[in-house]
Amino acid sequence: MMKKRSAHRRPDGSGVAKGFTLIEILVALIVLSFGVLGVAGLQLITYQNLQSSLNYGTAAMLANEIADRMIVNSAQVLADSYDHSGAPNSVTNCATETCNASQMATYDIDQWQTAVTGVGLLGDDVKMPGSLPSPSGAVARVGTTDNFTITLRWDDDSSGSTGTNCPPTTASDLDCYQITLGF
Repeated sequence: MMKKRSAHRRPDGSGVAKGFTLIEILVALIVLSFGVLGVAGLQLITYQNLQSSLNYGTAAMLANEIADRMIVNSAQVLADSYDHSGAPNSVTNCATETCNASQMATYDIDQWQTAVTGVGLLGDDVKMPGSLPSPSGAVARVGTTDNFTITLRWDDDSSGSTGTNCPPTTASDLDCYQITLGF
């Protein structure tokens, strides 16, 4: 009588199928690949959060810089010499020339707007590394009070946002930093 051989057994009788270890290795590589992708995603998120923190720190530094200049020249603050949303038209260079308090206020705003935009610090049309993305800065009197609001806005995620609510209320609003000074 002839014995039938099982289709699942090897001729030597060990019963182990060929290639099983290779499948285990492929599954392990797939699991490892997902792990590496997860770590790469976490690093990307960490970098984005680090950049946002750097931008907020830069905005705080810039707001405090103009606040210090305003405190030193408080008489011109109350005369609305610092109430600007852009760079002044004509500026006397108070670093090399003698200036009165009004000229100093105009010079302060010009220097601050240059620092906010980051353009011109290293030469004409050269943007300073580490400056805010698509920034704007403004100093405005709050109504008829002796309070002034310093506001900086920037496009933190470079999405082309244009909204002006501060703090942001929608996804289309720019990121902002705002402080109020009382005189």
